[in-house]
Amino acid sequence: MKFFKLVLFLIISAVGMSLVAEVQSSNDRPKVVIDEVELMGTLLPEPIQQRLVASLKQREYDEDSEWINEIHDLVGRAETEGWPDRENQGYLGFSYSARWKPLRREPGLLHVFVTVRVNEGQPKRLKAIEFRYVGDHSGRPVLDPDDLRKLIPLNDGEIYNRDSYYAGLSAVSSAYNQRGFIDCTVAPTTQLDDVNQTVSIVIDVNEGPRYQWRDIRVTGLAPPIEALLRSRLTPGSPVNPKLIRDFYDEYKSLLPVGASPETVKWESDAQRAIVDLTFDFTAPASAPVHN
Repeated sequence: MKFFKLVLFLIISAVGMSLVAEVQSSNDRPKVVIDEVELMGTLLPEPIQQRLVASLKQREYDEDSEWINEIHDLVGRAETEGWPDRENQGYLGFSYSARWKPLRREPGLLHVFVTVRVNEGQPKRLKAIEFRYVGDHSGRPVLDPDDLRKLIPLNDGEIYNRDSYYAGLSAVSSAYNQRGFIDCTVAPTTQLDDVNQTVSIVIDVNEGPRYQWRDIRVTGLAPPIEALLRSRLTPGSPVNPKLIRDFYDEYKSLLPVGASPETVKWESDAQRAIVDLTFDFTAPASAPVHN
C-alpha cells in the first residue's frame, strides 16, 4: 500500500511539474507587440480606417508565431466589411500586404512598426457576358443566348455592378424554372483584365431535363377553389413553380390563414422528370416542407 502511495505521489508530482514547466515555457516565449501602424492606399472611410489601426495597435503575439498572417486576415476582413458597396462601384478584387520593422527590444518583448499597403485597383467595366451550354445537351437550347443576355440588366461598357449582375443571374434561373427546367444550373466564370480595367464573364448553362407535373393531391380546400388550383397544374404540362406562388397571391383572401407556397410538399423523380405535389390546407402553416 505504501508502495502504491509512493508511485501515485511520484506520478502526481511529475504531472504537476510538467504543467508548471509548460506554463513557464509559455510565459517565457518572446512576444511581439505592435506599437505603431501605418495604413496606406485604402479607400475605406476615415472612421473605419481609424478603427482598423486602433484594433491592430498594441496587439501582442508570440514572436515565433505566424502573427503577420493574422494581420493580413484582419485587414482583409476590414476591407470587405467596411466597404460593402465595393463591387457595386466596379471595384472587383483588391490586394494588400503587411510589413514590419523592429522599433526596440526589451526582455521578452519586441516592439514593432507595421506598415499595411492596400491596392484597391480601379473600377472595372463590363467587357462581355457570354453563355455556354454544357452537360448532356443536344439540339437547340431552350433559350437563345441573346434572350438570356437581355435578362441581365448590365450593358457592355458599363461600370460593373454586383447587384445588377446577380439579379440577372437570378432572372436566368427563373426563366428556365418557369419552363420546367427546375434542375437547371448556371455557373459563371469571371476573368479580370487589370491592364484594360475590364471584366469578362462566361456563364455555363446546364439545362437538365424538362419536368412535368404528375400527381396533384389537395386536401382542405373548397371544391371551387381546388378546381382553380388544379386548372393551373395540369398533369403532363411543364413544371412552373411561379404558377403556385401566383395562386397563393391571387386567392389569399379565400385560403386558410397562414397558407403559404412554402408548405407545399414536392416529390420529384429526376429519372422520369416528373413532380408530384401535395397541398394540405388542413394543417396550420409552420416550417417549410419544400426548400
